[in-house]
Amino acid sequence: MKINISILSVFSCLILTGCSSDELTKNKAEAIVKKCNNGENIIQTKTVSYGIVEVEDILKSKFPEKMKPYQKYSEMGLMKIDTLEKGKGIVGEKDRYEISLTPNAKSHLLNSEEGFRGEIKGKVKICEYKFDGVKEIQEIPERNETNVKIVFTRFNETPFFEDAHQRRNPEEISKTVTFKKTNEGWKLCD
Repeated sequence: MKINISILSVFSCLILTGCSSDELTKNKAEAIVKKCNNGENIIQTKTVSYGIVEVEDILKSKFPEKMKPYQKYSEMGLMKIDTLEKGKGIVGEKDRYEISLTPNAKSHLLNSEEGFRGEIKGKVKICEYKFDGVKEIQEIPERNETNVKIVFTRFNETPFFEDAHQRRNPEEISKTVTFKKTNEGWKLCD
């Protein structure tokens, strides 16, 4: 009888240990997220125009702030503004500028594409987000799923990051992702 009780207690310990290993813990979830993310940070961008920029005389009163961002970037040492000779506009004349990126700005440029009449659209990095951890785990046993709230933290703001970006790029972002339970364990990505 003592042997049966010992076998029964060992067997129940094995069952409990086996069952608990199927549970998605915070450490397991963090390891899976890191594996899916490959250690890469999330990069946030904005588009800036440079190259040949033209301002129609007729539109100066309607859009008086058109050159203001360029002047701000010039003061920050990110862009250089050269005035070109006036050109013919749709009605009247237009001011023409050649705006180039400084080496400091080019270090944040991810890609660029030449557009209409020498204007260039460039995508610049404004900040990055890195995975910071798991905040909450909510199991849904009937669907073999678990909703996991993960947190990303903002860092590495570039000179292109402005106060206006603060609202869309808060210091911390929470995102809920769904892990699926499979025969090989918990999966987030394949």
